[in-house]
Amino acid sequence: MLDKFGIFIAILFLVFLFYIVISLGAGAFKKDGIKNETKRYIKSVNILLIFVAIVGSVLVLFLN
Repeated sequence: MLDKFGIFIAILFLVFLFYIVISLGAGAFKKDGIKNETKRYIKSVNILLIFVAIVGSVLVLFLN
């Protein structure tokens, strides 16, 4: 079973993987550029992912 640090790394890896998948789906890595509404969408997703990473970190590192 994973210890606290392993769970912490797994959470951060999943958040990073989710960011890559959402960015690819929204077209953030296109050379053409992206629309303003797509930029706002990706910004909102980034805020959500930061929140998830912080909450996951707090739960893993400070509980139990």
